[in-house]
Amino acid sequence: MDPISVKFYFFDSDNPNIDDAFDYIRRDLIDHGFIPMVIRDGENIIQVTKRPKQRYFGNIVNLILLVATILSTMYVGSQYSINFVPKGAYYELRLWGYGFLFFSAPLLLILGIHESAHFLVARKHHVKASLPFFIPFPVGIGTFGAFISLRDPLPNRKAMAEIGAAGPIAGFITALPLLFVADYFQNVVKPIPPAYIPFKVTFPLIYHLFGLNTNFTGPIFPMVFAVWVGMFATAMNLIPAGQLDGSHIVRGVLGSRANILSYVFLAFLFAIGFFYTGWWIIAIFVIFTGLVHPPALNDYSKISGLDIALGVVSLIMFILTFTIIPIKPA
Repeated sequence: MDPISVKFYFFDSDNPNIDDAFDYIRRDLIDHGFIPMVIRDGENIIQVTKRPKQRYFGNIVNLILLVATILSTMYVGSQYSINFVPKGAYYELRLWGYGFLFFSAPLLLILGIHESAHFLVARKHHVKASLPFFIPFPVGIGTFGAFISLRDPLPNRKAMAEIGAAGPIAGFITALPLLFVADYFQNVVKPIPPAYIPFKVTFPLIYHLFGLNTNFTGPIFPMVFAVWVGMFATAMNLIPAGQLDGSHIVRGVLGSRANILSYVFLAFLFAIGFFYTGWWIIAIFVIFTGLVHPPALNDYSKISGLDIALGVVSLIMFILTFTIIPIKPA
């Protein structure tokens, strides 16, 4: 006989440290092909099921995608550099060099550190995860971003909140000094007339908070745009809906009560989509990836003051980086 699942009953009085005990057996069971889950529905149960067999890509795929994304962001960056690179010898080479130095490098640094932070904190909680997958796309910003694949279920609310918050916080901290470097180049590197201005961006609150240059009438310097994209990616990831980082954070901090917030923010995305249609695309993506965040294996575990602080910090970052109309015609 091969049962689908096995249930073990327990009493809280016999298990005062049930959260630690469960995490200990979780690590052992998952390594042996089983997934345990705490269920409190009138009775206290640990239900153990067989883990479905899965196949994963080798790291060579991560490397190929990274190289392709470097090339695609270099190309896009070179197009944004046309207004700043004078024609002459090795013009195309200098364009690509500008594209790498002032667009591809800062953008992929922010995205890479964001995903690496997810990876490292997942490993800290003994949750297996892939290396970052970068997605090349040779128009727009040269990439659809990056992601890591969590190969284990999230064990508890604490891990859920900390893994979710690690990426946006690390990416935000990385982007902060680059804001000032990019602002310096925007002020000292003059565009070559006649300047071509394909679009304008709306700068979020953090730019005004630091008194950065947001009122220039000429074309945007490639590095300014790259760092702006990094900040916009932070805001987008912090939306508390679907499988976005913000959803991990609020589900970890608030538990099942976070489901209400997911519906509220879905309605918010559809509402602001009348001002910028890109939000409708995000809303549809959220729906297709699952609006309600699945629970942790131990969804009844306690969270610490640090985890609540991470939630507050994430909210502040969202306020500082979010704009309703991020891009508009020139």
